[in-house]
Amino acid sequence: MNDDMNDELRDKFFEFILKRPSTRKQAYEYLMRQKIHEDEIDSLIDEAESSGLIDDLTFAKLFAEGHMSWGNLKITHELSIRGISREDINAALDDVDDEVTRACELSESWKRMNVDEKKITARLMSRGFTSRAVRSALKTN
Repeated sequence: MNDDMNDELRDKFFEFILKRPSTRKQAYEYLMRQKIHEDEIDSLIDEAESSGLIDDLTFAKLFAEGHMSWGNLKITHELSIRGISREDINAALDDVDDEVTRACELSESWKRMNVDEKKITARLMSRGFTSRAVRSALKTN
């Protein structure tokens, strides 16, 4: 690939990363779709990571904070799909409110709207809350 092509590719990649925060895996998949050689992919991703534009731990923390109405199971699943390591997922979940607390808050708000217990259970389970969190949320109401 010539230098003009490399510069164009680099610019396009960094434009993509700046518009849409991505994990290392998502950046890799994007570059693969662009039919880039693997050595160039690694180089571009390493550059983006060293400049702080790709940071899987930060991505995981922001994702978890932005999905407080989801349970840990769903957050974990979604982050895993995006290529986040188990270690980074656990660190992100440690930084957000306890799952039981989040389930209780949702349950209480639905109770105030006269949603019956079966529907509350179904809603919490579909949002990826553990059965322990669901049981705890229903007990407190």
